[in-house]
Amino acid sequence: MNRRSLLAALLAGTVMAGMVGCGFQLRGLGNSGELGMQRIALSSSESGPRDHLTREVRQALNDAGVTISDQAPRRLNLGNPDQQETELTYGDAGNQERQVTLTLPYSIQRTSDNAYLVSQQEVSVDGTYYTSEDQLLARDEQRRQLEQQLRREAAQRLIDRLRALDDNGTL
Repeated sequence: MNRRSLLAALLAGTVMAGMVGCGFQLRGLGNSGELGMQRIALSSSESGPRDHLTREVRQALNDAGVTISDQAPRRLNLGNPDQQETELTYGDAGNQERQVTLTLPYSIQRTSDNAYLVSQQEVSVDGTYYTSEDQLLARDEQRRQLEQQLRREAAQRLIDRLRALDDNGTL
């Protein structure tokens, strides 16, 4: 092997290692970001004006390439989300750090016989915001923005869980 072919091989190996390191995948191979399941039914205990989380899950499923249909072979059941708020710190000047935790229970059933493929599990996300007693309107806006962010994160984590189940052949 001459010096030129050795350098070419080293250069090709370096380029390939760099492409793999930055997440490059050949078309048709690897995880494309879409779920393998094409259709799923969605059942939620939330309804009416309080169904913000259900809308986020519906959007995340659509973004993952899943069609929501009542005739789908599997049903994703969303339970009542639970939101807890905890005071983490309380400063001398009335400054507070508050933590909000959002928990979404879910299960997956086969629609043909209602058998559970995934029994009751939970997705939980949390975040913090800062407030003071002098800024009540700002506190409410910060809490609202955090709640919206937590709903998006919970929906995305749920999709990640479904993707992991799908990759393992469980679904």
